[in-house]
Amino acid sequence: MDDIDFENTSGSDYGVLFKGLNLFVSFIAVVSGLSEITSGFDFFFQGIYVAALGALIGYLEFKIPPELFTYASSFFSFLGRGLIYILIAILNFHGGWLRILAAVLVLLVGLLYAALEFIPSIQAPENMQGEQGLATDVLDDVI
Repeated sequence: MDDIDFENTSGSDYGVLFKGLNLFVSFIAVVSGLSEITSGFDFFFQGIYVAALGALIGYLEFKIPPELFTYASSFFSFLGRGLIYILIAILNFHGGWLRILAAVLVLLVGLLYAALEFIPSIQAPENMQGEQGLATDVLDDVI
């Protein structure tokens, strides 16, 4: 059995876990966004927004457009992703118990990601590092 090495936290051991969490949030956001679209006119545009964010999160797990790192860099840090997940959770915090349960789960993942920003021993996975990686001189130019 392949164990996680807690002494070597270079991010590669946690890549599968982060990918699973991101795909979980993406699925929840798309499904809840689509259910809001069909629930009536009151939450129609909110459902489109949540479903689009969920689709973008899922897309970023498989391909990263180079322009996105420049224009939406919040998707490439734990704090940015955490705040986006918290936004999705807040937008879904209404309706039936199933939608509220999904919002609570997404909120917990968002809070976890926001907390991981302040733990220096855990690095972001490959797909959250942008096209240049974590080189500080390149990030200074973008920011």
